[in-house]
Amino acid sequence: MKNTFCPSIKLPALMRRNLKKNKALKLKFFNLTNKVASAIVFLYNHMIRKIALISLWFALTPTLIILLGISLTLQKASLKPLKTQASFNVTQAEPEVNNIQAEIVPVKVSDSRPFIVEKFLKGKPLAPYSSYIIEVSDKYGIDYRLIPAIAMKESNAGAAVSEKSHNAWGFENGKTYFGSWEEAIDTVGKTLKNRYVAKGLVTPEQIMAVYAPPQLETGGKWAKDINMFYAQMGTL
Repeated sequence: MKNTFCPSIKLPALMRRNLKKNKALKLKFFNLTNKVASAIVFLYNHMIRKIALISLWFALTPTLIILLGISLTLQKASLKPLKTQASFNVTQAEPEVNNIQAEIVPVKVSDSRPFIVEKFLKGKPLAPYSSYIIEVSDKYGIDYRLIPAIAMKESNAGAAVSEKSHNAWGFENGKTYFGSWEEAIDTVGKTLKNRYVAKGLVTPEQIMAVYAPPQLETGGKWAKDINMFYAQMGTL
């Protein structure tokens, strides 16, 4: 047999350098791959722990809520006897309160107008006739304050005129004489109804134009004073 000789092939220097570079790149890629895999494994383990904690929280929360509800129910059940006892004590005390209330007799004032007029005329000759003034005012359908207010304006409610005249309202400039205070009050009420109210003269300003016309030229002080007396009676 004939021996065959294979001579060794020598690669060019450039190719050898390239092979070395490829090996270095492969090594770097391998190292990078290992690092990425390690990072993925770390993240996976970290996420698994978080998921485990969240799952544990969701699993324990309903149990804790149930235990809390049972605890509150037991507390309410333990307080019920105290509430029942307190309610029973209040029920026992109620008859005594009712007995006290039954002994109180309320006093109701159906009409306060006589008391108002009496306070307004306190110390004046017309004061004892306050109730009769209200009676006459209702009889003729006029404001109950009108008769005492005019009397206060014209004669200080009878204090500035002769008691024999009983003319506290200045009728005929004080020339009219009445037989009694009752007669005077009734006549004044009737006159105010027929000559004033029935004709639509109801306010002090309207009444003044006929009752005391000179006052129109002096600023209407008569009506202002009547309104002032109205306000005084409204505060009594």
